[in-house]
Amino acid sequence: MDDPRERGGRGAGDRADGLAVEAQIREGQAPAVVVSLQAGEQLTSEAGAMTFLSGDIAMEVEMPGGLGGGLKRKLLAGESLFVTHYRANGAGSIGLTGPFPGSIRQHELDGEIICEKHAYLGHFGDVAIESAFAQKLGMGIHGGGEGFFLQRLKGKGTVWLHGGGDFLDFDLAAGQRLIVDTGCMVMVEPTVQYDVKLQGGVAKSLFGGEGLFLVHMTGPGHVTLQTLPFTRTARRVLAAAGGGQGESGVAGLVGKFLE
Repeated sequence: MDDPRERGGRGAGDRADGLAVEAQIREGQAPAVVVSLQAGEQLTSEAGAMTFLSGDIAMEVEMPGGLGGGLKRKLLAGESLFVTHYRANGAGSIGLTGPFPGSIRQHELDGEIICEKHAYLGHFGDVAIESAFAQKLGMGIHGGGEGFFLQRLKGKGTVWLHGGGDFLDFDLAAGQRLIVDTGCMVMVEPTVQYDVKLQGGVAKSLFGGEGLFLVHMTGPGHVTLQTLPFTRTARRVLAAAGGGQGESGVAGLVGKFLE
């Protein structure tokens, strides 16, 4: 298996060859990407991702795909009904941040990628955002609360992705396998096959600190993971709020079954 390695992640924000947009990722535990626009250019982001605007930039909220598309994103993918468009009438910049501490990755899209539902932060260029069924319903029913739908990004442009903790990258050869915690997936190329399988032994899942289900991925293709998915942090916070009983008591056992 390839060693995990970061590719063009933190700090990869300078203008690159062939890029039509200038962006810089500001380092930190809760990083931001600052995108500079010239007159006539447009940036699109997930609703609520904007931290600041500077210069002559107009902001417009849109429901992609109309009411039906918005409801599909909200009810089935767990995302906002809306996206936000920023149109530059003159030079200006926009700061985007993720919804929780982690990392931001700049990805040059020329084709298609499949993302975890919270990974998409924003894009520049001709990019379509669609909901995508997981290849197996188990990904949604038992996938660590990650929902029935993933997101598919298609087209050509610059995309910014967000993940909890740091990013880990794998380039899988044909037939090479990778087993992943259900909440840790950020992005896969469409050539990667994935299936959610039950771990061998309920006792191992309940008392071993892992969920009942894991994602089995098979190459070829690129996979990006996050080291600290927000759902994992949220479970720890809920357990602490319950006086420590969430991990060792009956509620903890029930919670393990629901993962």
